[in-house]
Amino acid sequence: MGNLRNILLRHFILMDKENEGGGGADDIKSLKDQNAELIKRLEALEKGKPDDKKDDKKDDLSDLARKQRENEENQKKHEKNLEQAINFNVQSKDFIKLNASLLPKTVEGIFQQAEKENYGSAIEKANAIKVGIVQEYFAVQANMDILTSAQKIEVDDFLKLTKNGKQDKIASVYSMIFEPALETQRKIEKAKQVHVDGKDQTDSEKALADKLMKLSQKHYLGVK
Repeated sequence: MGNLRNILLRHFILMDKENEGGGGADDIKSLKDQNAELIKRLEALEKGKPDDKKDDKKDDLSDLARKQRENEENQKKHEKNLEQAINFNVQSKDFIKLNASLLPKTVEGIFQQAEKENYGSAIEKANAIKVGIVQEYFAVQANMDILTSAQKIEVDDFLKLTKNGKQDKIASVYSMIFEPALETQRKIEKAKQVHVDGKDQTDSEKALADKLMKLSQKHYLGVK
């Protein structure tokens, strides 16, 4: 704005000198036209200035509102993750007891070792334990065989990650692959036990046991 005003001022001074010195009519007309154009530009800019400020204020408020929402969502997510992690850590003994027949014997040692380590938070501790469980569980080929082809690839990729990479991915791998696989294994083992307990099963009972295994795989693992 200051530059435009200075330009206009210089033009007006020149016009005065031209008038005093008897400048040509064409030169004076040219200067007047330039001044008129510059005045239009100045008025347009000054007219738009309040609107620009208003738009900037709107953008700033929009950004602030968005950041506020993101902060609230992140806080809620963190609180939920923290609550789940605390529950997982507290209920570790119940978890081992409930799944003792399904988990590798080494899993209990993972919980014991975790108690000797120092972690920055309950979430970090729970994630470290879950990484250990997933690694030990899928080290057993029979447990890998329960998975679909896509899930096997995902688990293989997970096991190749660095320590930090596993920490970042463990939540989804644990809930979307490990837990369904464990539940499928539980159903399969139950169906097998029914078969062992009833060696004289009829063909229909055997078919039912087989159907239970297949339904479990379909429900929990998406096997078609």
